Amino acid sequence: LAIIKYRKALKYVEIIDEVSFKADILEFLGNSYQLSSEPDSALYYYNESLRYNSALPNKLDVEKSIAQILFDKGDRDSAYLLIKNNLGKIENYIAKDSYYSILGKMYFIDKVYDSAIYYLEKSFASENISVRINSAVNLSAIYDSIGNYEKKAHYDNLSSKLFFDNINKE
Repeated sequence: LAIIKYRKALKYVEIIDEVSFKADILEFLGNSYQLSSEPDSALYYYNESLRYNSALPNKLDVEKSIAQILFDKGDRDSAYLLIKNNLGKIENYIAKDSYYSILGKMYFIDKVYDSAIYYLEKSFASENISVRINSAVNLSAIYDSIGNYEKKAHYDNLSSKLFFDNINKE
């Protein structure tokens, strides 16, 4: 449904010829395809978004998603390189925390636990509740993998508390 709606929005944006809105909608289409497990279509729309708006905020956001797809497709070196190169360009700390979270998860999947813990703990300090919850869940999984059940329980409790606090706030 999201893809249908974004395609319709894209037609309207083309009528008014607003480039920055077009780039946003192309990115949203990429996100929708990525969530629908269609990475090739997602990459197409992400690259189109960059073609219409290569300004740093859009570039950093889109390339974060591209890195996740590259990682999932097995091009881990390119994914790590893209994330690490962009980390030095980020001034917005909320975005930086999101990058830390992604990098931590990538290291976790690759079983480089020390690096994963380092980046996930950095992202856990985020003001963004979703980033904090995601980081706590991944830290719990890491500590479960390495057999540190005390720290696993600690992050399980934190993620549950954050999740319920967020639900109650909404």
